[in-house]
Amino acid sequence: MPRILKWIAAVFALLAVAVVAAIFLFDWNMLRGPIEARVEAATGRDFAIEGDLQGEFSWQPWMRARDIRLANADWAQAEELVHVEELALRIDARELLRGQLVIMDTRIRGADIQLEIDEEGRANWDMAGDAGDAADGGDSQRSEVPLLEKLVVEDSRLTLEDASRDIQLEAQVASAEVVSPEEGSLPVSLEGEGRVQGHPFSIAASGGSLALLRQEEEPYPIEIEIAVGQTRARAEGTLTAPLQLAGMDGELWISGPTPDELAPILNIPLPSTPPYELSGRLRRDDQAWYFEDFNGTVGESDLAGDMRVEVDQEKPLIVADLISERLAFEDLGTLVGLPPEPEQVTEQSEAGGRVRLLPDAPLQIEQVRSSDAQVSFRGEQVIAPGLPLDNVALDLVIDEGVLQLQPVVFDFAGGQLSLFLSLYATVDPVETDYDLRLSGIQLQRIFNQAGLEGEAQGVIEGRTRFSTVGNTVRSAFATAEGDAAFLMDGGLVSGSILQLLDAGFLEAIAVVLSDGVPADMNIRCLIGAFDIQDGVLTSNPVLLDTEDSAIQAEGIIDLGEEALDLEIGGEAKDPGFASSRLAVTVGGTFAEPAFGVDPTELAIRGGLAAALGTLVTPLAALLPFLELGLAEDAPCAALMGSAEAEVEADE
Repeated sequence: MPRILKWIAAVFALLAVAVVAAIFLFDWNMLRGPIEARVEAATGRDFAIEGDLQGEFSWQPWMRARDIRLANADWAQAEELVHVEELALRIDARELLRGQLVIMDTRIRGADIQLEIDEEGRANWDMAGDAGDAADGGDSQRSEVPLLEKLVVEDSRLTLEDASRDIQLEAQVASAEVVSPEEGSLPVSLEGEGRVQGHPFSIAASGGSLALLRQEEEPYPIEIEIAVGQTRARAEGTLTAPLQLAGMDGELWISGPTPDELAPILNIPLPSTPPYELSGRLRRDDQAWYFEDFNGTVGESDLAGDMRVEVDQEKPLIVADLISERLAFEDLGTLVGLPPEPEQVTEQSEAGGRVRLLPDAPLQIEQVRSSDAQVSFRGEQVIAPGLPLDNVALDLVIDEGVLQLQPVVFDFAGGQLSLFLSLYATVDPVETDYDLRLSGIQLQRIFNQAGLEGEAQGVIEGRTRFSTVGNTVRSAFATAEGDAAFLMDGGLVSGSILQLLDAGFLEAIAVVLSDGVPADMNIRCLIGAFDIQDGVLTSNPVLLDTEDSAIQAEGIIDLGEEALDLEIGGEAKDPGFASSRLAVTVGGTFAEPAFGVDPTELAIRGGLAAALGTLVTPLAALLPFLELGLAEDAPCAALMGSAEAEVEADE
């Protein structure tokens, strides 16, 4: 027995020596082949460890690999997707025996990751194994992420070239250390800079501990700050699917000259606006982005509401419910495609010094073509110097390249101004249909807005309907084709208002004066119609019928040239009243009108009877166009009866 025990002891001693020798003499490079084969099978790409593979035997062994290379997609510019000079891992062997992979220390030195997206939208990191991962649940397998206790990255960079959105990004990866982090700490960070469509770009992101990536029941905390040109954005919240950068829920603060600077990064269409600053709740799910309960300012206006952008379809859909308690009128134009810069929608001086009012900046047509929209907007107080505007309600729909206002409605001078608009961006240049209606406009409110003190009575109804072709407001209006008309059935303008006018003008329009002071003007009917052809409005006719005189306007208004060429004159109904029978001229431009008296022209050619005769056909067509019905005893109806009688008497 003792001899047997000695032999057994000797055998174990020899085995121990053999094991120790194997440990010290083991060549770790023999594992390179199996590792490379497994990575290539998983990625479908060539993979190589060209440097030494080293390891050690202990309960917490280090394993090191040098010169690691993963091939790029066949179409990509760079030869390699990933190159790492050195990768070192230290694992917990005891935990591994229990079936748990715990990486106690990870050190990456000299990593170069080159991400690319081509013009067709293909990403070079999409690999053979991705489809299977997605089918298996994608981000739901967060528990399979190894438990990382410490990560150090040195002398490494990540680049992104996105040809589809003209984005170039270069990021320096910062180090992070995670060892039982305290509550609220954000130990993982990433910083980078680059260019987005020519604008300087920078990003700083920090997230929860790497250990939190494995906890499926816990949202992953994240903070991000982005700068693109002059735009600044900061978001703080959580991701329910951090491995896919999805499931965002947090608070967003953003400011900048116009939101569309962020469109290439978010890959969603955003409007051009004046400078803005907004904050609210930002959410993201599989179907849409949500910006909820936000508030702030856009231009000189406040803005609040909710918005979502549905991105799970071929063309994004923007749905918004917006409200402004104090709306600057010039900020409203961006909703219908006008440029955001104030100088582009107000006065513009041409090379010769002439001032133009109609904007010549291009409409935001591409946004109409690239997305659909359903927008409801309400403005409670409208700030519009010189215009009697107030509450506004707007319903906008964009569908398959057609923008429609259905309609936009203003409170205007005690009545309403409604605009129905259809803009067809499916053709180039765009075609636009306008239908502008005035209803219940109070003459008193118009005079008050103009600073004229005195009594005024009368209610104005009006409508203009025309079509245009052009990619700017100025070029489009120069092609306008349609009709315009207005009517006021009875009214009054007090002498205190009339006496503010030039005495020569009052005489030319046959206003009765008493001791040099004009009497009240009792208006029976004010009626006007214009034919619109090639951007030129031609009067057909314009007549103001009062108890004492008939006042007529003739001429044109040229929208393309923004020029006026009108003559205004009157004839007294009392044969004993001597009037000058001269015409008052209105010329010049929209920005600088000029008034004068033309001694060579009669005020009303052919007298009052001829003026009434011109009314018969236009007035008969005018009432249906304005969608009005007049009582038989209404002054304008009586005027039409008088006109018909004059025509019959001449026949």
